[in-house]
Amino acid sequence: MFLSLCIVSIHGYAQEKKVPELDSNFTAIIVTDIDVSSTWYTEILGYDVVDKREITEIGLKQSNLKRGNAHIELIELDSALLPQEVIPNHNPKTKLIGLFKIGFLVSEFDRFIDHINKNKVKLHGNIVTDKATGKRMVIIMDPDHNRIQIFEN
Repeated sequence: MFLSLCIVSIHGYAQEKKVPELDSNFTAIIVTDIDVSSTWYTEILGYDVVDKREITEIGLKQSNLKRGNAHIELIELDSALLPQEVIPNHNPKTKLIGLFKIGFLVSEFDRFIDHINKNKVKLHGNIVTDKATGKRMVIIMDPDHNRIQIFEN
């Protein structure tokens, strides 16, 4: 009986520690030109602009985009810094700490590749196939060279 109570207590304690379910809600990206980026994300990734706002007192322009349940918040800030402007001899291959890339699944991979090729989207590397899953993937670059990885679903 004592052993059963200990197991139940331990099991109950473990359940208390479990992190509640999380759903992805949005990604915020600082960009250099809100209009160029808004156009790119709508034309290349198929997002719709939900709303835009500008707060000139703090040097902020914001564009909220949505596609299905996925949201992207594009932000242009007067106070934002480009690494090559503030780091002496900045090597673009040097990775900065922080977010590295965002990823999307696409069911019609070949059709998406045709779409990005037609729109002259910059690729980072080539299309590669994951040996474990046999699925293809590619990294594309937005106008500010943010990496966006596209996975075959």
